[in-house]
Amino acid sequence: MKRVHVAPTLLDAQLAADALSSLGIATRILNANAAGALGELPFLQVQPEVWVDDDAQAGRAREVLAALHAAIPRTEKTCPRCAERNPGNFLSCWQCGAPLPE
Repeated sequence: MKRVHVAPTLLDAQLAADALSSLGIATRILNANAAGALGELPFLQVQPEVWVDDDAQAGRAREVLAALHAAIPRTEKTCPRCAERNPGNFLSCWQCGAPLPE
């Protein structure tokens, strides 16, 4: 087994594991329940980690996760109705519900 991702949250770890599993890469999430020890253990030791079962697939798994990370929109959209800033991947404003520009 090899570690391929250290996630900031358990949700992020699960999304990464699901993405890899959908490609046929078997994964495990370690430290899934370690958040309760935060404060007693150093922060970096309680973060959820995604590991692949097959060491030979570690490189491919890292490439897939890097591509997914690069695909996250980094832009913001401003709502034409209320001028609220929204993440670039939103289709409607979280504040007022108005459609956002493409």
